[in-house]
Amino acid sequence: MALLLASISMVVSAPHPGNRGGLLRLKRYKNLRIRAGPTKLRIADPIDVSADIELFSACLDAGLNTRDAAQVVARVAAVSHRQIWTHVVALLSIGVSAPQAFSLMAHIDGLDEVANLATVSHRSGSALSSGCRNIAVALLSSAGDRRTAAAERAGVFIALPLALCFLPAFMIVGLAPVVLSLGTQLINF
Repeated sequence: MALLLASISMVVSAPHPGNRGGLLRLKRYKNLRIRAGPTKLRIADPIDVSADIELFSACLDAGLNTRDAAQVVARVAAVSHRQIWTHVVALLSIGVSAPQAFSLMAHIDGLDEVANLATVSHRSGSALSSGCRNIAVALLSSAGDRRTAAAERAGVFIALPLALCFLPAFMIVGLAPVVLSLGTQLINF
């Protein structure tokens, strides 16, 4: 491993024709690839994500550019994804295009739609603000649906101990004496 690292450092620092000081010149690539993070989708609270997207949309409506609007959101975003917004601001500040900067959000529920919207908006010139507002409304609606479903499941789980504990107790205490009484009367008859 050490041999591999030593050979790489020699290649990088080796003098090349037209290369001053033995350092390789860095070329600017037109298609900058940004590592988007883990491939696993991170789950964030949809209400927090919706609030952040709604704030981003309001900032865009107020006339802020994309970088400044993202910077406002980065200051007050939920802790779970504040760092993503900060990275997006940093990338936008150094001149990275919006689709590439927002691609960092591609693996987080809710924010992935903002990343897609930034790409489409950049290509077609459509309004980013109204699309963000629609995403925020959809996230709130789906969060409400999920919480309603969780409340309905809770009713089932609450009834489960009733069925497992009280029903057998009722059978033993209430029905067993009646069945035994009828059984003894039939035998004695």
